[in-house]
Parts: sequence; structure tokens; C-alpha cells
Amino acid sequence: MARTELIENLNNALSLELSGIIQYSQHSYLVTGIEREIYKGFFREQAGEAKEHAETLGDKIVALGGVPTVEPAMIRQSTELKEMLAQDLELEREALAVYMVAWKSCGEEDLPTQFWLEERIAEEQLHVEELEKLTSERTSKVNSERIVLREVS
Repeated sequence: MARTELIENLNNALSLELSGIIQYSQHSYLVTGIEREIYKGFFREQAGEAKEHAETLGDKIVALGGVPTVEPAMIRQSTELKEMLAQDLELEREALAVYMVAWKSCGEEDLPTQFWLEERIAEEQLHVEELEKLTSERTSKVNSERIVLREVS
């Protein structure tokens, strides 16, 4: 039972990674203006990483006795950079949540898979944090005090 639930959860993650490949690629095609040269590469890099994640997930699902899904999750499209980044943030948050559920569904016999998922969860959290910065959802709080550097002897 636990293995079936784990495979289902990994397939949910695979579905999100498949949509990430498509969504990030589509955003790289559609981004225009001054931001294009910067964000085209960013989106394509993210699409490549989603592809790597999808391949690893597919292999893991088969290793656990399952069949990998071929259906992507919802794909969001936009021609506005700010909206693209918000859509990507939503996708990354969904992926993080699904990986957390998969981690929780690991049985005692799935300890190596659980360790592998912890690494993936950490990566997804970094993606969320970076997109939060890009969308200005996450900003630093800097006080107005002057920073003084002191020589250490």
C-alpha cells in the first residue's frame, strides 16, 4: 500500500516536472523586450532542469515497480514577464508541496528514496525563494544604520 502511494505521489511530481519543461520553454519563446536576453536563458535553464528531474523521476518510478505518467500538469502561458514569473513561482510551490507529500509517503523500505527526495525538496525550496525574489514577494529588510568594517588583527 505504501509503495503504491509513493509511486502515485512521484507520478504527481513527474506531471509537474513535465509541465515545467513545457511552461518554462514556452516562456523562453514568448519573453520579449529588454528582458529577453536575460530571461530567455533563465527560462531555458529551468526547462532543462525540469527535464533532468523528469528523467530521474521516471527512472525512479520504474525502479519502484510503477509506470511513469506522460501527462503534464496544468501549463500556464503569458506574454508578460511579471505574470510569467508569478506562474513559475506557482508551479514551483506546487512541485515543492508534491515532493513533500512523496517524502511523507515513504515507508521504512524506502529510506534511500526519502534521502533522494530531501535533496530534491531542498532544490525546489531554492527555486521558490529565487522566484519570490524575482517577483518581489521576498525582500530583505535593511535598517538605515551605517555598516562599519573593522580591521581584525
